[in-house]
Amino acid sequence: MTRSITPFMALVESEFSRMVGSRKFKALFAVTLLPSIIYLLSPSPQGKGVDAMLEGVESLLANLIPNYWLGIIGQFIAIIPMSDLIAGEIDRGTIRLLLAKPIRISEIVAGKFLAGLAALMILYGTPIAIILAYAPLPYHAGLDGLEKVAEPLLYAIAATMLVLVLLGSLTILVSSIIPRPLYAALAAFGLVFLAQYLIPQIPYIENPEDYTLTHLALVLLKPGFTSIELGMVAGDPLREAAASLLIALALLVGSWIILSQRDYPV
Repeated sequence: MTRSITPFMALVESEFSRMVGSRKFKALFAVTLLPSIIYLLSPSPQGKGVDAMLEGVESLLANLIPNYWLGIIGQFIAIIPMSDLIAGEIDRGTIRLLLAKPIRISEIVAGKFLAGLAALMILYGTPIAIILAYAPLPYHAGLDGLEKVAEPLLYAIAATMLVLVLLGSLTILVSSIIPRPLYAALAAFGLVFLAQYLIPQIPYIENPEDYTLTHLALVLLKPGFTSIELGMVAGDPLREAAASLLIALALLVGSWIILSQRDYPV
């Protein structure tokens, strides 16, 4: 019995396969995997047991996620593959082939975004999962430790992916305006960089650090990282998550509007 597949799902699957199979993705994956490799080679446990393990890995991830995987390096890594999803099609002229298929522009935007997000989940989720899966060994936490890391793993990946949803949707919007992947990537990164490092310099804005992706990541990690003190990080996780999703949705709608107004001559 053959499996029936819609044009939308075909787009998502083909785009995802293309992204994860590219040499660029493999190179980016090596960069995101580096902290996990360092941890495997030198875990440096402070104490033994489940409690020591949770405190150690949560402290490590509370540093790595906002400062490395979602820091300047990580932000650029996420923007690079996402910038090619729309701008690459326009630049190569293959957008006309997509439009010739029984698929709407809104489905193209949504399908490309979901495929890119799934690829980013592998890119960022795998290193986090490796650290948490390996952590019970150096701390001698056993199976109990493996069970206990399930919740921090869930929150770590969820917080990371939610920030990547924001980055990805912004990049999709920029690449809908600038039809060259490299220029779109640089423009998107420039916007993200300026927003995070210029806003904190404005003297009359209260708590300017609240406008950074680093702060957003820490707020989202608070409910799941209970073995370390994140209470000093101001912000409501549910409200921040809802606001991030609404902003991402607005950016994707903007991309759909922009692409709907463009002409793609043969």
